[in-house]
Amino acid sequence: MTILALDTSNKTLSVAVELTDGTIIEQTIENTLQHSVLLVPTIEAVFNEAGITAKDLTKIVVAEGPGSYTGLRIGVTVAKTLAKSLGIPLVGVSSLDVFLPNLASKVEVGEVVVPFFDARRGNIFAVGYQKTDEGFKKVIAEQHISWDDFLKVLPEHAAGVTFVGQLQSITKEAIVEKGASEAKWLEGQEAIPHATSLIELGKNKEAIDADVFVPMYLKLAEAEENWQAEHPLEKGSVYVERV
Repeated sequence: MTILALDTSNKTLSVAVELTDGTIIEQTIENTLQHSVLLVPTIEAVFNEAGITAKDLTKIVVAEGPGSYTGLRIGVTVAKTLAKSLGIPLVGVSSLDVFLPNLASKVEVGEVVVPFFDARRGNIFAVGYQKTDEGFKKVIAEQHISWDDFLKVLPEHAAGVTFVGQLQSITKEAIVEKGASEAKWLEGQEAIPHATSLIELGKNKEAIDADVFVPMYLKLAEAEENWQAEHPLEKGSVYVERV
């Protein structure tokens, strides 16, 4: 099985391929907003390094969200196009779950891990998993939420909380002041999502129909939000993005 994995859901762009012998080739570009420009050349670079072409692929795994509205559309569109044109299975994996494979050794049983992406203006995309003897159990669903509100929904029974992500629109000190004084933080390179983890999570996951697959946006595009705010009484009206 030769698997291609794509993640364009946030400011990190990551592409990986696992070959039939288990070898994994990955290229990851941090802190970029040029996904539309960089994704295809990065895929080609990974193919060249791996010595394969698109026709060698047998499965595609894509980060399905939540995350950047535009970034998600770019990655999912490319993944769907490749899957349909090649006639191979397509799998979606939560963008926030990519951190889980590397967290098992960093938290204790009973603790809650919170992978998150900064969503600007004091908001985040986040999910909560509690570590058990059998693995990670989801205790907080993926959501777009303010830090203030999210801290209120953290399970009271958790033995501890570890946040995994990169703060951009708010400081760690501000989060601590809001009630997370006992929390642990995994930042820097430990908070960079890698497409290799998508392969691990999606390798044995059931495929979905590319024709009906849509990203897990959780949040409208800013332009659509603004339009709805300006047209609150126009029932049945639909925002159409002009390109």
